Amino acid sequence: MMTTRVFLFLIISLGAGFALQYFPLADFMDWFVPEWVLLIFIFWQLQAPTLINFWWVWPIGLLLDVQQSLPLGSSVVGFAVVLYILQLMYQRLKIFNVAEQAGVVFLLLCCYQLVVYWAMVATGNMHKPLSLWMPALVSALVWPWLYLLLSNTYQKLR
Repeated sequence: MMTTRVFLFLIISLGAGFALQYFPLADFMDWFVPEWVLLIFIFWQLQAPTLINFWWVWPIGLLLDVQQSLPLGSSVVGFAVVLYILQLMYQRLKIFNVAEQAGVVFLLLCCYQLVVYWAMVATGNMHKPLSLWMPALVSALVWPWLYLLLSNTYQKLR
C-alpha cells in the first residue's frame, strides 16, 4: 500500500536525483558523476516493484535526455532495459547484501551506459569509450550510502 507520504517522498527523491545529476562540475570530472536518477529509480524498483513500471520510464527518460542533451529516447531505452532486468530479478536482488547489490547495480549501469553510448555513436556524437564505465563504477560506490539513506527514510515514512 502506497501512502501519500511515500508517494511524495518518491517524487522528491527523483527530483533530488535530477538536481544532483545536473550539478555542474569541472569538465574533466564529467565521467565521475554518478547516475543519480537511475540509482534512485533502481532503489524504488526494489522497494515498490508494482508501482514503478514502464509508464515511469517515458517521462523520466525523456526528462533526462533533455537535461543532458542526449538524443531523445536513448535514456528511455536504457531505463527500459534496466527496468526489464530488474523486474526479472528484483526478488533475488532484495535478499542480497548491499555489497552484492552494488555489484549488480554496476552491471545494470554498464548496460544503461552502453545503450546511451550506442545512441550517441548512431547519431554521430561519439564519446571516449574508455571512460564509459567510470559513471557506473562511481555509481556502484555511491549505491550503499544512497540505499542506506533512502531505505531508512522510506521505513520511517511507512
